Amino acid sequence: MNPRRKILSLEQADAWMADGKAAGQRLGFTCGTFDLLHAGHAQYLAEARALCDRLLVAVNSDASVHRYKNPLRPLNPEDQRMYVVAALETVDAVVRLDDDRPLALLGRWKPQLYVKGGDYRAEDLRSAEAVRAWGGEVRVIAPEFASSTTALIERAMLYAAPAGAPARPSRGLVLLDRDGTLIRDIPFLHDPERVEILPGVIDNLRQLEDAGFTLAMVTNQQGIGLGYYSIDQFIAVNQRLLAALGPRGIRIARIYFCPHSMADECECRKPAAGMILRAMREFGMAPERTFVVGDRDADLEAGSAAGCHTVRAGEAFADDILAKV
Repeated sequence: MNPRRKILSLEQADAWMADGKAAGQRLGFTCGTFDLLHAGHAQYLAEARALCDRLLVAVNSDASVHRYKNPLRPLNPEDQRMYVVAALETVDAVVRLDDDRPLALLGRWKPQLYVKGGDYRAEDLRSAEAVRAWGGEVRVIAPEFASSTTALIERAMLYAAPAGAPARPSRGLVLLDRDGTLIRDIPFLHDPERVEILPGVIDNLRQLEDAGFTLAMVTNQQGIGLGYYSIDQFIAVNQRLLAALGPRGIRIARIYFCPHSMADECECRKPAAGMILRAMREFGMAPERTFVVGDRDADLEAGSAAGCHTVRAGEAFADDILAKV
């Protein structure tokens, strides 16, 4: 079936809902942004459809997403998001939701079932009271998958490779360890509130920026592989660090990380050179123009294995780099 046939105007939805009620069908309603469709969306829509005879999905318009979520969202325009949702077998019809909340549409059609997916309680939904007032049922479907659009975007930012060489001419590539080099080393750090930039780091990075170097980070994070913290927590810590560096004009162009434990014997965990070789390849930088900065022997051994210059972290590591140029 052509998914476009499922995309209805509000007036068409009026007739569609009326026909379903006349036929004695149980009508379900849900809504959302559906910016990047993931397993969590598919699971909750499938379970919602199992609770009713017809499922109508209201997809937030671009303007409403700008208002209630983020001025930079959605990633995909409303017509494409509606098309993707309409293509799902579990969805019977799709409309556009221009308001920030679905209360007006709920009141317009008075479905027997209002469904939302998430980890909150049905009584916390702001529209729940109105739905129950006309005898409707409110259901919240708990997620089975630890997936979210925001997490997907953040993960994509971590893995996205630079498109060729940096936009500005670069004097060289500086690959910086994180824990013990940029921030205080706290075992298995996963709380952004505990991020503490080490003395001299801001001045050193600013000096390298001014000298025309490209900065990137290479960090071992075996806590992910060992289960001490999640990749989302790792991202949150990085975001706190980047938020402190950005206003000072310091740009970290890329973050490379190894999530494996020592027992995995991977090729990326320092002192192996995998992350450093990948960074040089993706930035198009020769070993003689690449500098690895770290506080541990493993950092320096990895740099040496890749044929790069190595610098021990300290309060004047920028001077050491500039002296090698």
